[in-house]
Amino acid sequence: MAHPRRRREAEVLAGLDATGRLRVVLDPEPEGPPTALRTAAAAWAAVEPGATHHLVLQDDVQLADGFFEHAAEAARVAPDDAVAFYTNWNSRNGAAVRAAALTGASWAEALDEYAPCVALMLPAQVAAGYGGFAAGDGAGWPYDVLMYRHLRASGTRLRIAVPNTVEHSGLPSIAGNAAHGLRRAAVFAAAAPGAGTADCAALTVVPFLKHGTAQCAVRTGSGSGLGSNSGSGSGSGWEYLETERYLRRAGWSLRAVRADFEAAGAAGALPPRAAWNTWLTAFALGTALRAHGGGDAPHGDAALRTLGPGGVCDDLSPAQIESAADALHALSKAGVEAGRSAGSRLRRTGVTATVTAAPVTAVTGAGGDFARGIGLLLGDLGHAVHFLPGPVSAADLRGCDRVAYLADGLAAGGTQPPGVDEVLRAAAEAGVRRLVYVGTAAACGGTVVPEGPLAEPDEGDPGRGQWLAESAVARWAAQGRTATVLRTAEPVGPHAPAGTVTADWILRAWTRRDLPLESDRLHQLVDHRDLAAAVHAALTGPAGTPGAAPQVVHIVSAVHDEDAWAAQVAAVTRPTARTVPAQRGSGRLPALETGLAGALLGWKPTAPLADGLRAQAQWLAYDTECC
Repeated sequence: MAHPRRRREAEVLAGLDATGRLRVVLDPEPEGPPTALRTAAAAWAAVEPGATHHLVLQDDVQLADGFFEHAAEAARVAPDDAVAFYTNWNSRNGAAVRAAALTGASWAEALDEYAPCVALMLPAQVAAGYGGFAAGDGAGWPYDVLMYRHLRASGTRLRIAVPNTVEHSGLPSIAGNAAHGLRRAAVFAAAAPGAGTADCAALTVVPFLKHGTAQCAVRTGSGSGLGSNSGSGSGSGWEYLETERYLRRAGWSLRAVRADFEAAGAAGALPPRAAWNTWLTAFALGTALRAHGGGDAPHGDAALRTLGPGGVCDDLSPAQIESAADALHALSKAGVEAGRSAGSRLRRTGVTATVTAAPVTAVTGAGGDFARGIGLLLGDLGHAVHFLPGPVSAADLRGCDRVAYLADGLAAGGTQPPGVDEVLRAAAEAGVRRLVYVGTAAACGGTVVPEGPLAEPDEGDPGRGQWLAESAVARWAAQGRTATVLRTAEPVGPHAPAGTVTADWILRAWTRRDLPLESDRLHQLVDHRDLAAAVHAALTGPAGTPGAAPQVVHIVSAVHDEDAWAAQVAAVTRPTARTVPAQRGSGRLPALETGLAGALLGWKPTAPLADGLRAQAQWLAYDTECC
């Protein structure tokens, strides 16, 4: 598939197959907006009669020697699967290839992410169905996201060649992908290996470095790995979290890991953030590889050579990456070796005893998977969490010391989410002595919300439901118990509410629609990790006087004006997204007065909000069917 400006390059590429099976499909509307969608629809529709598989190559690639034999062999060993022959070095799937290469495997299982479409082969029937799916899934989504959704909808497993047998040629992007930095394969081999068996690497943890931040994919169940997870923290498939959080959860001492990093002396003149996050990723990769022994890994060193450069390619120029490549490679090798050989001296002491002895915290409410994610974060903060997504009875809460209840405004609920009155009755009967109720500014009504109890609104006022819920919490506390009310700004992160301005802008940016801006609106925002930390502080801080009125505290991570926040949304989704004045004024967002969180809870925001925004954008693209 090619743009007419690169017809010659495409014809040269097609001519590499001596059997003449490749033909060129050109963009049918070359003067239209830069997008691969038009050409992709034509390319996937061009299935030859009688073909069992259909391969589409983009025009800016270099093929390994023996590529076509490798592709044909892949079709034989995995006839029902989609097969990708290229993954970008800064992607989750690139990290899966890297980890699989270090185990000596021939195939990697795809994670929840866009489908790598640079060189993709599908079973013919699946290929022929792409056009109809793309036409019915809504215009504007990026081609690789649409393909990922098509594979998920058709139940087609996606496997990735290890090593990659296709590389980017370095030609400039016509489809507007230059903003993603230098694009190279995660692990490229100039000569294609045999396809081997159909077995994929059995990985339970895949560390990856993306946008300069060390992260991990952690298997949570028996899902296929392609669309089996509904985001961070639910269902079978994969959970995505920061590597520091994963290492703490796994029992590693971050202080000891950093001491090893400093002792290695491999960082050299690298930027400190790039060096530390490269080390974290490599160390976590080394610990994950311990379960796979020390088998033959002919492409292992090539895999480690791309770990650091791929993770910082969004921030550094190609020249900067080239000058730092050797240092990043040495740092990655040292980190993996440290992770492989790490023993008890790097473990935290007393981890099991601490977790076992932790008071039990029930997390429930109408927040659905958002509440589940808060529960996972609380678990990482030392709580023994009991998540209750459905109806709650006293029996469910027996043995629970504390309850965190997330209200309706915090994401879409699951089936029959428990109401606050139901939970309060069950908590009273079960003998629970401490509760935190979490609501949102959006539910309070009005333009400015003071810290403290709400005044009783009139019947029909927007904030009456919130007032009724908070009043019920106050009555529950008056019976000799302790309660705290947290009102949050607009949540940012996976599973955040779908009806917010931020969620709407993210979806508009993904789908090439304009972002409507109000002239004088301010955005108060809370990162999902900061919210969990605030809940933790409210549950574990000084309990106060039993029977006293609940403390009411507002939780805000950051405040941005309209233009600045829209620019951040565009930066993590589609940098070319256009802003326009809103046609109708939607009014100001409710503003929370702040000042008590630090004094009463000892809480302050610490999470990088940009990372939470990026996680929310990726969740909306890869992990949910709501859009």
